[in-house]
This record gives sequence, structure tokens and C-alpha cells, in this order.
Amino acid sequence: MSAVLQEDLTGSEAEACEPIVVVGTGPVGIKVVEELLQRDATTPIVIFGNEPWEPYNRVRLSSLLTGELNLSGIQNPLRLPERHQVVQHHNCEVVSIDRANQLVIDQSGKSQRYSRLVLATGSSPRIPHIEGITEKKGIYTFRNLDDAQQLIARRARCRRAVVLGGGLLGLEAARGLQKHGTEVVVIEHSNRLMAQQLDPAAAELLHEHLSTLNIRVMLESSVKRVLGDTEITGLLLRSGRQVECDTLVIATGIQANLGLARDAGLSVGRGIRVNDRMQTSDPCIYAVGECSEHRDRVYGLVAPGLEQAGVAAHCIHGGKSSYLGSQSATRLKVVGVPVFSMGPTGEHEISSSVKTLSFRSYNSDVYRRLLIKRGRLVGAIAYGDWPEISRVQETIRRSRYVWPAQVRRFMKTGLLWPEQEAENVADWPASTVVCQCTGVKRGALTQAVGAGHHSVEALCAATGASSVCGSCKPLLAELVGRPELEPEKGSRTLIGTGIISLLAALALLVAPAIPFPDSVQTSLRWDLLWRESLLKQITGFSLLGIGALISSISLRKRIPRFSFGTFGSWRVVHVALGALGIATLIAHTGLRLGHNLNLLLMLSFVGLLLVGSVASAVIGMQHRLPRVAAKRTRELSLWMHILLLWPLPALLAFHILKTYWY
Repeated sequence: MSAVLQEDLTGSEAEACEPIVVVGTGPVGIKVVEELLQRDATTPIVIFGNEPWEPYNRVRLSSLLTGELNLSGIQNPLRLPERHQVVQHHNCEVVSIDRANQLVIDQSGKSQRYSRLVLATGSSPRIPHIEGITEKKGIYTFRNLDDAQQLIARRARCRRAVVLGGGLLGLEAARGLQKHGTEVVVIEHSNRLMAQQLDPAAAELLHEHLSTLNIRVMLESSVKRVLGDTEITGLLLRSGRQVECDTLVIATGIQANLGLARDAGLSVGRGIRVNDRMQTSDPCIYAVGECSEHRDRVYGLVAPGLEQAGVAAHCIHGGKSSYLGSQSATRLKVVGVPVFSMGPTGEHEISSSVKTLSFRSYNSDVYRRLLIKRGRLVGAIAYGDWPEISRVQETIRRSRYVWPAQVRRFMKTGLLWPEQEAENVADWPASTVVCQCTGVKRGALTQAVGAGHHSVEALCAATGASSVCGSCKPLLAELVGRPELEPEKGSRTLIGTGIISLLAALALLVAPAIPFPDSVQTSLRWDLLWRESLLKQITGFSLLGIGALISSISLRKRIPRFSFGTFGSWRVVHVALGALGIATLIAHTGLRLGHNLNLLLMLSFVGLLLVGSVASAVIGMQHRLPRVAAKRTRELSLWMHILLLWPLPALLAFHILKTYWY
């Protein structure tokens, strides 16, 4: 699961006398600034970037190389509030840190004080130790916008290119060059493509797809020397084979940019070492993204860096947050094909305790693999479209159970859930009613999202959806892209009361009847509750009154005029009345189920209590349960309520008539 834990703000605010300095204008550095401003729009911030460009999205560089996007399409401008105090320095590299005086010094020699410093310096391409690789023209890396523009300029004169590295960046570079008529060869030292993300079966499908694009792949090959005098003319492989080329693109991995931190005396390993608050060995300096090393791990993906940015910003503003690590997940299109990988998918990461299930559709080149540990989904690999991929990702992140029925369905169809359940709410027809209580349709909700209402609370305020019973909140959360729900108000009360009611209802069924006293001289005559006609009538009509009150609460949901109070509070009252009803029923019957129609009446009462207690517990826990499982349980409880309630009036009427008639 995503391992970011945030608590309420405590402690002092960040020092206001000096600004917060952020070094790095990549996606993670920009995210830090936005998170800081979200908590306080007037936070003084100074940003340093060593590139001449405005902030841009590095993930989309391959689309720029292929021509699918232009420069404006990859821009990632900083969204600034009206009263901001943000100063941006682009093409201005920070060359040193004076920790004693809390200063950063830029390339022009100017210094800037800081109250807190955030290092988001990212990473650089790893250049392998190959003879001649740094001495000749025609050799490029593919990591930043400068690299992409140089490759775009090179395309006009490039006839045969070699991409060194069969990972994500290498394959994207190969696609970008091939689309413009260049003959492309990919050389990979491993035995398969994208070895860190894909298993052999998925990698083989990807290999076949590259062949259809006329991109040649050479596996288990390594380069010994770069050929040519001043410009590259080819490569000599360690096998003795030569590969002719006029362009070489190096995509053999990345390494964290540590120079600034190392020179400042900060603790470094493969990255800048940080604690769970993203602080370095200097508590005034934070590090996030690809340059940071958390618990001996460096993440080379954007998503973990964005999570780290939120934690760092929260802590800088005085909050208590902890970053506990992230699930490694790759979900993108590689050379035009959707590829997904999440969890411990590497060869050396899969232990003997992990069970693997695979599905292959040979007529559509779809491959899916599940990794299950002790019944829980811990990882998955997919090549090709997978409609339920968002749900799979959420299931892995929460390490949820995969039931035997789901396993059977996956082996037959490649799906874990029925197709109608795998469909996202956003794909429902516009006329579909999402909130059954208020009648709000999907089209109205989508319009509200488009108007800027990007949270469940904002949608509720704008449309009224989920303002009544709240059972459609999971659907609203999915619609705004935030499947994690906040607990219902009074959720603990609902869960606790539901469990107590469940145990009490079961006791009514299995517990022995309360015995009558052995002697009439007993000081406490509890048997009068069942022998004395007046007391019997009091408990009976009390039970009837409690039932009427419980039924009247449904007016809050059915009649708009009954709108005072929150539905959550009415629900808690409903459950509390149910618990009181159980106590009254015990007082009225002494745990005796009776016979004939009296037995049917008692079973109807007990059934309603059982169904209600289960529904109460599920509603209280729905923020922890799968959306479909919670929805099904609520629907089942509704129909069971109707089924058990339908004969109750007739049975009660007969019971009362019989009592007074005889």
C-alpha cells in the first residue's frame, strides 16, 4: 500500500524570517512548492533550476521526440496563488551549500539564505565504461529536454541508430527515432527487455511487437568499444561482432545527483540518505525524489517522489508525517502498448511463498500475471489492455485478499471481477443515476468535476449526491480519482454497536431461556416481567414504540423536509435504537422464542437485528473494504430487511389480537 502517513499539524510553523529554498524544477521539486503553498499561500519560497527551460514534464519527453506533442504540450508550469511570495531562478545552478550559515550559493556567486532547504536534484544518465564512449560525436543520452532537442535535430541526418539499453527510456528513444525513418537497433545486456518490470513471457510479447515496428533487438549483448575516429561509425561487441551506426543513444540507467549534498557533508549512499520525515543528516535540509535514499532504497519513478514531496512539505510546515516507502509501479505505454508492473516482479524478488497465476490470450496478444502471497494480491504484470487495471493497482496497494472464485474467473477470462463491475464510474452512461437517494446522475457529476469540484465533499456540496445516506461516496471517490474514502462520521460507534447487536441477536437464538426463580421468597422477582400482565404490556408496547421510531427514521432519507441533522447522526440513532430494542425484547421474552406464530415473530425480529447489525458494521468499515464488496453487502442487507419486514406487521397484529382476545 501507499506508505504515506499524515497526522494533524502540531508544533511551530516554518520559520518566517527566511524563505524555503527548493533546488530542482522537475516534477518532484514543483510538487514540493505546490504542497507548501497549499498549506500556506503566503509561504516565501525561492526555487533554483539548472535548466534554461520553464518547468516541464520529463515523463512526456518521448512523446516530444516522436512528434506526438510539441514543447507546450510537455510544460508543467507552477500554479501560483494570488498572494504568493515565490521567486524562480531558471538556468541558475546551485553550486554549494553553507550549512553553518544556512546559505546556498549559485553559479554566479550570489548567496541565498534559507530557513529550510529542499534538494530535488534528480538523477543523471549512467554512462557505462566503454572504450571511446565519451570521445566521439554522434553519442547522446536521453534524460532531459536538452537531450530530446538534440535528438530531434539529429534525426535529419541519422540513418542507422543504436540504442544501448532495453529499459523504458531506451525503448521510448528507439520508437522516437524509428518513427522518422531511421533504422534502429536496441542492444540489451540482459536476457529480456525491461527486465526490472516484465517477466519473460511479457518481455517476449514486447520483443515481438518491436519486430513488427522494424526495431531490431539484440539480447545478451554488451559493447566493448565505440568505433570511429572523431565520429561514431559503429560498435564492437564483446562477442567480436560489429554493428554499424552513425548515432548512439545511451539509456543504461540513472544515478542520483549527489555532488551538491556530498560537498556539503551530508550523509550519502546511492542517494542522499533521509529519514521518514525526508530529512537528511542536517535536520534543516530535506531531499526528495530520485536523489534521495530512504531505508536503503532509491526510487527511480515519479510517483514515489510526489509522495515524498507531500511528506516533506507537511513536515516543513510543522506537521507530523512519515514516509514509509512506496510500492514500485509502472503503468504506461511502451512503444504504443500498455504495460503494467507493480510489486515484487523481479526474478530475485519473487520468493517461494509467492504463488503466480498467468493468463494469456493468444488471439489478442494480452498477457496478465498475478502474484499472490498468503491469499493476498501483492503484485501483477500485464502486457496489453486490462480494463480493471486501476482496481488491480488499488488491490495490490492495500494487499487485499483474492478469493477462490476470483482465481477461477481470472484463469478463464483474465479478469478478477465480473465485467460490469470492472467498469469505471466515469464510463457509465450520462443518464445513469449514481446517487439513488437524490437522483443525481453521472452526467451532472461529471459536469461538476469539470467545473472544479475535485473532491467528494465538493461534489456533495455542488450536486447533493451522497448528502443523504452516503452509500454512493465510494462511487464519487472513484469519479474524482480518489478511491480512498474517509471514515464515516460515527464509524467507530457503528462498528461497536453493530458487533454488540450481532452478539446479542445470536444470543437470542442460541442462549438458554432465563430461568424462573426457584422460590417466591426471592427478593428480586425478575419473573414478574413475564408473569405480570401490566409489565408484560409495558415491555411489549415499548418494543412496538421502538420499532415505530426506527421506521420513522427512514423519513430522513425519503422526505426532503426531514433534513435537520446529518444522516450519519440519524444512522447512529437508528443503531442505538436497535440495541435498545434487543434489550427490550430480552426483557419481554426472557430469551424464549415461543412456538408456532410466536416463533415466526421472534425469528423475524432476530433476523432484522442480525441484518441490521451486519449492515451497521459494514457501513462503519466501508472505507477499508473493496467498493464492490461493500456495495453488495449494503444491497443484500436492504433486500433482507424488506424480506424480513414484510410479514412483521401481520405477525404483530395477530400477536396483539391473540393476547387481548384470550
